[in-house]
Amino acid sequence: MAVETVGPRRPEHMTSRQLDRRRRVLAAAHELLAAAPPHEVQVKDIAERAGVSLAAIYHYFSSKDHLLGEALVAWAEGLGESTRRRSLPKDPAARFTELIRRGVRAYRREPQYAALFLFVAASRDPHAIECMGRLSAHVGGAMADALSYLDAQTALDVQRIVGNAWTGGLFECVHGLSSFAELERSMAAACRLLLRA
Repeated sequence: MAVETVGPRRPEHMTSRQLDRRRRVLAAAHELLAAAPPHEVQVKDIAERAGVSLAAIYHYFSSKDHLLGEALVAWAEGLGESTRRRSLPKDPAARFTELIRRGVRAYRREPQYAALFLFVAASRDPHAIECMGRLSAHVGGAMADALSYLDAQTALDVQRIVGNAWTGGLFECVHGLSSFAELERSMAAACRLLLRA
């Protein structure tokens, strides 16, 4: 007999009033992230800014990590919308490289989300991990489309190599070991090298 785990309410099971409250909580999280790094953002401050109780937040999010993971996914999905509206190069390799450049530029414009990416990626909360899976599927879907001209295993290898380089590069940028301009340059060079064959 399967045991059902208790967790936060899923958006698809919320009323319009609950969805509005959840949106206010995420908007408050985005506002606070613009002013402080993720580890300094407190759930009580998010609740206060959103005008909701702490109990309400934990009705929708299992933890701070989960809440911030949902904020990261929402930010990335918003970027995806704007990316789809702008044309990409026809050449598949150039298209893939441009997608990577646009991603790095997004983090360069809003570096708090690079720190947030690393924060959520380090979480052990299963709901935050699920957010990272959704983020990976969102970004990976666009990458897979651009690499559809390659055989499946080669495309997967390219995605994994680029993803690992991306995470390492974000770590260096967040910790002041490199710049986003250098990350964009090196990621574009990596794409050219990987897709040359």
